[in-house]
Amino acid sequence: MSGLGIFSGIEVLFFWLGVLCLATVQGLIWLRIKHNASWLSLAVLAMGCGTMIFDIAWAVSSVLEKEPQSASMSVLVIFLPGLLIAIWGARLAMRKPTIAPSIATES
Repeated sequence: MSGLGIFSGIEVLFFWLGVLCLATVQGLIWLRIKHNASWLSLAVLAMGCGTMIFDIAWAVSSVLEKEPQSASMSVLVIFLPGLLIAIWGARLAMRKPTIAPSIATES
């Protein structure tokens, strides 16, 4: 039993997955508004965060089904590539746009 009374592990899992999805969407909107991130960087970041959220659901449900090897393999095979993709997307989103130096005309 999870210690939360009437809730089993799967209800708690879906609650926290909803919280994570909401935080991800709000973070993407914040990056777009405050840092003027490009759509490509936001798409890459969303793909990485979505992959990590998928793996969290996989790992927790595997542990609830008493399959810890599946949970540990999913962290290696799904979560770590998702983390790398999310880091790549965050670096793209936080990058300052480069402005080409203008050619000064002398008169």
